[in-house]
Amino acid sequence: MLSLKISAYALHKAGTEIRLYEDAYAFDEAAGRAAVADGASDAFEAGAWARLLVTTYVHAPPLINPEAFLEWLQSPARAWKATLNWAALPWYAEEKARTVGGLATLLGFSLDDAGEADGQTVRWTALAVGDACLLHVRKHDVLMRFPIENAEAFDTTPALLSTHLQHDKSVLEDGELRHYDGTCQAGDLFLLATDAMAEWLYGLADLADLKLGWESISTLIEEDFEALIEELRTQSIIRNDDVTLLVLRVADKA
Repeated sequence: MLSLKISAYALHKAGTEIRLYEDAYAFDEAAGRAAVADGASDAFEAGAWARLLVTTYVHAPPLINPEAFLEWLQSPARAWKATLNWAALPWYAEEKARTVGGLATLLGFSLDDAGEADGQTVRWTALAVGDACLLHVRKHDVLMRFPIENAEAFDTTPALLSTHLQHDKSVLEDGELRHYDGTCQAGDLFLLATDAMAEWLYGLADLADLKLGWESISTLIEEDFEALIEELRTQSIIRNDDVTLLVLRVADKA
């Protein structure tokens, strides 16, 4: 039997207050689930929408088909609308809430004990809308990048989930709900990251002469995540954006 050990790392954009952090993450080690989301800064209360998406996923992930996913979105969308004090909103804020609403990307991950193929491997599944990404690492090799395949794709405008379900219906009709499933084993790492962090990780994965190795990189992250991000920003290696990372370690269940 396999299980997850999960560590979370997050830092708001430099030059802003922590209350303006609009990424989100949630996880449940016992259930084997984790999720990250990135709220769009030009939307309305996008951070709250991102938080509702990840917590809803971890509590009860959707089925992987457009119809079921659209139905699943109704619960966090209703919750988002209920969090707003509509009567206290100035007219321009109310207009933005009604016309734009919250917007966010989403990446969800689930470890499926029920799908265990043998004593050493277990199935996992992931879904994504937008450019929050997952890397599946085994020793020195990146086995999978999902849903984006290469670092250059981060220059494009990502698909976003909205608090307005008609928008989401169009996103799903365009095929923006991505899905993948595979197998993992004890010792594997999964890195779940929002776009700025994911782009940096993809760049590392592209280095043929990566000498540190992924275990050393994860150790570097664990030792002082904030100092690492600040140094990367100073050197213009990573974009100045909210950054969020979940490190999932697959281990033998005690």
